[in-house]
Order: sequence, then C-alpha cells, then structure tokens
Amino acid sequence: VGKNMENYIAVVSHADNKITKYQDFEKEANANAHVAKYGGFVCAKPEGSAEYWVVDADKKTLTYDKTTFDSDVAAAAAVKYKFARTESYPAISEQLDQLYHDMAAGKADKTGDWYAAIAKIKSDNPKP
Repeated sequence: VGKNMENYIAVVSHADNKITKYQDFEKEANANAHVAKYGGFVCAKPEGSAEYWVVDADKKTLTYDKTTFDSDVAAAAAVKYKFARTESYPAISEQLDQLYHDMAAGKADKTGDWYAAIAKIKSDNPKP
C-alpha cells in the first residue's frame, strides 16, 4: 500500500508484461469506473516500484518481481565501491608526485606514502 493509500491499479495498457499506462486509486469502484471508460483491468496494487511490476493480462494480475529488484540492488552494490574509490583517489599529478618522492626516499614499496594513501582508500571502500 502506497503512502497516499492507493490500493488499486487500473492497468490501461501494457506491453511485454510491463505496464505502459496505468492509474492508481484509493477505491476499487473508482478504478473500475476508469477501466470502464478507458479499458484495461483493475487489480490490487502490488508492493514496490512500478518498474518491477509484471502484468499477466490473461489472469488480470499485477505482481511485484522481487527477484529482479533484489538482483538489480545487488548489481548496483557490486559496483558502488568503484565510484566511491574514484571520488577518493587524488589527482594523477598528485599521485605521481607522491611516487617520485617515495622513490627518491627509497620507499617505492609498501612503506611509501603513495601506497599507504591508496591502500587506505581501498580499505575504506572495500569490494563487496
């Protein structure tokens, strides 16, 4: 049930098991009146976003595809760390300067400032 208490959906048109046009209503009678005028069918409003609703026109049902939603959320989380790391990395010119100073100080290994800075960013934004 949505925040505005719309409990019914008038599915006016659909394609490939997805809604292309709909209207939501608080009362089933209002949804039925809408369908009588514009066509389609009425069903209970499923949970979740309309992007994940699946239409079965033969059964006149609308269901929430939680599996696809969960998969999309997981896929987004799997790459989220990349964006966080990208935003955290210093400019290439700064990294090159750090590397130069590390090499000049004989620290072109894991003891250098460049390595420590990059390792911290990776640690703060781990892969899932």
